Amino acid sequence: MRLPLLLISVAFIGSVYVFIINENKLNLDQPEKRVALLSESSASTYQPKSHSAVKTATVLSQTKDEIQVNTDMSEQDNLLLSAQGQHLMTALTSFWQQCSRQHNCEDMLIRQQSILDNRRYQLLLNYTENQQEELGLMGASLTSQDASLADKIANVKAIREQVWGEDAALLFQQQDDYYDYRLSLTDPDNKLNQTQNADDFIYEYNQVLIERTDDLDNFALSSDTAKYEEALKLIPASMSDYEAERIKNELAAAYLTSHDQQAIADREKQLNQQTKKITDYQQGLNILEATLANERATTKQALTDEDWLAYTAERLYQYRLAFFSS
Repeated sequence: MRLPLLLISVAFIGSVYVFIINENKLNLDQPEKRVALLSESSASTYQPKSHSAVKTATVLSQTKDEIQVNTDMSEQDNLLLSAQGQHLMTALTSFWQQCSRQHNCEDMLIRQQSILDNRRYQLLLNYTENQQEELGLMGASLTSQDASLADKIANVKAIREQVWGEDAALLFQQQDDYYDYRLSLTDPDNKLNQTQNADDFIYEYNQVLIERTDDLDNFALSSDTAKYEEALKLIPASMSDYEAERIKNELAAAYLTSHDQQAIADREKQLNQQTKKITDYQQGLNILEATLANERATTKQALTDEDWLAYTAERLYQYRLAFFSS
């Protein structure tokens, strides 16, 4: 669902940048029109320029040059210049993909060097190398699968700081905030985890949403459906089935339309059917394997290894064919 940790906010922020760029173009068009009108006026009625008039013309000329520079700034340029987090990583990745396709990375880097401050330019310059180093260190990490969530998060943060230095906060602050949020939910002292009835749970969950209002977009929790599904994941294991069902029903009424409720019910039914299908398949496969083992020790013991492999392959094929045809 997060994933995207972060794609809803990417789309939203992207649209904001497009709006800002378009608005800047509209605002900057006005001085350019005034320059054109002044040029037409001076062509029809020539008057000697005073010192003040020369200064005004110079300012107008400079403004026009600035207009051209700002207009040439693409959305990607603006993101590289000022974005953070996932939006910045997307812009960095896009830059290297684009220049690699066009075989003009050197020219594009020279252009960015004239736009970006030194910190951001160095980040762009070393991005792919650092990214590969991070992936390598993550892959070589010896953190146990049984390690606590806190230890896993600490390991990830340590690797990122090692690779990216002070730029780690620039790139990963939003992800770190989300990690801290998830970590807080695992704390036994968290009031949400101490609730034992539906009313207390719903109250505490609403308090979490209020406290995290500014982060809901980044956590992919801005939609009512997302809030509902997140709540279900947070129901304490110690909660009775009766109270858990109350939570589910009351939150569904609060956050979901009738259409949403039906869609979720249909999806749950489908998942249950798939789970049952997988369980039935595995149970049947276990029975078949036991039968084959018995045959190998008795009625089929005279078969050569090659013939036995062919026989078992045929039996497995027939089992799968019969199972998935039913």
